Amino acid sequence: MNILITGATGLIGKELGKALAEKGHKIFAVTRDERKARSLLPFPCEIIPGDLMKGAFKDDRMQSIEAVINLMGEPVVGLRWSSDLKKKIYDSRVLGTKHLVESLPRTVKTFVAGSAIGIYGDCGDEICEEGRGSGKDFLAALTVDWEKEAAKAPGRITFIRTGVVLSSHGGAMEQMLFPFKAGVGGILGDGKQWMSWIHINDIVGLFLFALENSQVHGPINGVAPNPVTNKEFSKTLAESLGRPLGLPVPKVAIKAMYGEAADTIVCSIRGSAKKSESLGYQFQYKELKHALDEICAPFKAGEEIFYAEQFVSIPPEELFTFFREPQNLEQITPPSLKFEIQAVSTPQIQEGTLIDYNLKIHGVPAKWKTEINEWHPPYKFVDNQLKGPYSLWHHTHEFRPFCGGTLMVDRVRYRLPMGYLGWLVAGAFVKKDVTQIFKFRKEFIAKMNLHEKEIQS
Repeated sequence: MNILITGATGLIGKELGKALAEKGHKIFAVTRDERKARSLLPFPCEIIPGDLMKGAFKDDRMQSIEAVINLMGEPVVGLRWSSDLKKKIYDSRVLGTKHLVESLPRTVKTFVAGSAIGIYGDCGDEICEEGRGSGKDFLAALTVDWEKEAAKAPGRITFIRTGVVLSSHGGAMEQMLFPFKAGVGGILGDGKQWMSWIHINDIVGLFLFALENSQVHGPINGVAPNPVTNKEFSKTLAESLGRPLGLPVPKVAIKAMYGEAADTIVCSIRGSAKKSESLGYQFQYKELKHALDEICAPFKAGEEIFYAEQFVSIPPEELFTFFREPQNLEQITPPSLKFEIQAVSTPQIQEGTLIDYNLKIHGVPAKWKTEINEWHPPYKFVDNQLKGPYSLWHHTHEFRPFCGGTLMVDRVRYRLPMGYLGWLVAGAFVKKDVTQIFKFRKEFIAKMNLHEKEIQS
């Protein structure tokens, strides 16, 4: 099936795109920045240039589109809302969806629309099924308008009203983890407000289920079967991380920090999964503890985890040859680090190879010695820091055959010196640095991949 995705570079979009590609679907992604999309998307797709904030777009390839998954929208949580930001949040969903629908051929058979559980507003202890009326706050009103525009799309239409998505790779959990890992994360307000959560695997599963099953139409709550109060959520998260629960955060403090957006943070929505289960969807994660234990396991050992994926259209056998040359590491490292290899213990990289190099971290010189712990060409190798700025740096590189190319996966486990104190003082800065290093690397690989495709064509 030919499927068009908006918001493909987002948390749900990336995981959903991989799942669709594995099933053999042909994916088209609308984006304003093709180069950025190529560096971020972990699946093969055709890029259709378009800025849906400005208007509808035309492209001959649209005539072949059979299904659409609309995931576009600016982030809502964790920001203090100004009038300009509220307009941006509103337009990215409502106006963007309007322009998307105007761009579609009437031959589209299925339209799966992203939506939000926030449509119900603050409901106290009431269980919210899909037939419940909407709330009156900003997000509820926004979501009503969002769904109205999506309802104008051709074909069968389904709205996935997504709750709090739990994932170790971003989203709401990224903001929650720092205070709870620091041992100061606590209950918000009185903690009695309900939280409708869902594991990333299940929200992806629900989108697939809605896409593939013709009996699914109208609104579906994208939530797990067992919502919890904020008090229970906070206690379970602290337990899964092996950290103490901090003091409660008063509502007045939340209001002072987030302004109007504070109402969303302490909003009580007890979403029901009755409809999705009755239609036949089987959840992988029904209980919160199961979901949080899976997500938090690496952090419980006191380690930080960095995870990145990127699709490259060439097979592992060809891609791996680039990485087996130590000098190529200099090309994929930001110039600001002044990365220079000093010595390599073997003529070719193999298990046991030692690599010495110098670099500068924010201008401060540092020496690093790496050992290749595992070497399994063309699919995997592991390097481990023996001497350097970290207490632990263990980097697994994987090159997985995927849809005729390679899904390149980087998983870094690291720990800062001085234990908890070092993490508390420098953890956020180091995470930002590591993210920027891999951002540069992904952009370099994307350019290299594009160059290979141009040569082949």
